[in-house]
Amino acid sequence: MAPTADPAQLHGILDSRLYKPDLHLEVTSRLAQLIATSEPGARLPTEQTLCDRLGVGRSTVREAIRSLAFIGALEVRQGSGTYVAQPGSAVLGKLIGLAMMIHRCKVHEVVEARRVLEVGAVRLAALRHDASDRQELEVVMRHMADAVADPAEAAKYDIEYHIRLARASHNAVLQHLLNGMRLLLEVWISRAVNRSDVVASIVGEHNAVLEAIFRRDAEQAGQLMDEHLARAAERLFRVIGYDQSTADYVFTLFPVQRPTDAGAPVAGSGQP
Repeated sequence: MAPTADPAQLHGILDSRLYKPDLHLEVTSRLAQLIATSEPGARLPTEQTLCDRLGVGRSTVREAIRSLAFIGALEVRQGSGTYVAQPGSAVLGKLIGLAMMIHRCKVHEVVEARRVLEVGAVRLAALRHDASDRQELEVVMRHMADAVADPAEAAKYDIEYHIRLARASHNAVLQHLLNGMRLLLEVWISRAVNRSDVVASIVGEHNAVLEAIFRRDAEQAGQLMDEHLARAAERLFRVIGYDQSTADYVFTLFPVQRPTDAGAPVAGSGQP
């Protein structure tokens, strides 16, 4: 049976009535406080209990729960209840990506930020990686090397390599920030990594970085990654452009299934 949210925390967070004009925002804030003090997987009080404790209507509570479920903080299970979500980076990554798109960040700004973050992450990975990190990175690179003749397949492992390098830094903030660029990079890299000779060159650069990481040579690993990302940026700018707005890629966050004339579903909302 799933644990319930700590009763001691409920008294401090839920028992004072709400009088602010924006009830939805205030209820969302209270529930967010409850989530932050509860264990992942803990079940929240029922909707009726929340309504009674907060002195608001069911529609206000439901709206707050929907908002928190949208950002991945809560999981609503039909017929079971509402639970504190397990930690994960996928939804947070989408929110970071959405923020960049809403603010119309340019392609070169994302690429520049990625370079700063990844070089730092690689230096940390050289100092902190463990046997599990090493094994995962070696497996990813074997798959990428095997896919040299298939650039589309190799591009998937290219992204995975960088995500797992960030994980090997053992810094959760760096992981979330870099994961926030993942959907954009998946689109861009799939277009820039389009020839077998390009893939072969990238494989060599990736492996050189890994060799430095496995030697725990943080400075060399950082320098090699910086050089690799500089070349990657040139490839991206040739294909994507330098000043294009990231807002053109919002479709990557919210893919839509639409029926074709023949009745078959197709994904996406168009190309930029």
